[in-house]
Amino acid sequence: MLEDSNKMFLVLEGIDGCGKSTQAKLLAAELERRGRQVLHLHEPGGTPLGETIRELILNSGSKIGIHSRAEALLYSAARAELVHDVLRPALAEGRWVVCERYYYSTLAYQGYGLGEDTGLLHSLSAYATEAVKPKRVVLLDLDPGEALKRAGRSLDRIESRGTGYMQKVREGYFLLSRREPERFRIVKAGGSEEEVQRAVLGALEDVLP
Repeated sequence: MLEDSNKMFLVLEGIDGCGKSTQAKLLAAELERRGRQVLHLHEPGGTPLGETIRELILNSGSKIGIHSRAEALLYSAARAELVHDVLRPALAEGRWVVCERYYYSTLAYQGYGLGEDTGLLHSLSAYATEAVKPKRVVLLDLDPGEALKRAGRSLDRIESRGTGYMQKVREGYFLLSRREPERFRIVKAGGSEEEVQRAVLGALEDVLP
């Protein structure tokens, strides 16, 4: 079992192109405006190992093949390093943490998207994260076709799997949200940046300082 959530740990999830990075930056800035110390993180990354794994996994030009199980293990290795070296220490110092993606991404992308065993991925995630769970997960929901249009750039290895794959991932997120309704809040991400920000803050109203 994963331990109780940390009240100062917030995660933004969703398919590629839904606006996680923008909304995470805005949320971190709002917390700072309210006088809180904030650490903004992204996955995979945030440590030298994490950034190396990020480049390896996402580089669409790489000739290295990565099996879905190996992909899940690589993401989890990056996450383990991030939690141990950065995330847990920040929470222990009393800082708020806003993270783009967490282990829910592994469940959605490698589990529901690629067919890896979600039960095993749950166990792997608990091990990798030292059982640290967020207080809230904001799921930014957007149609996969619209999300890929928004990318407006060369697609990375994961995005290149197309809308059919992203729809499986999206449906996986919906399943996860139904299993943890106390933790998840779904925000429609099709509006303007300001509209989505207001919706995110509204979804987090009961936990924000």
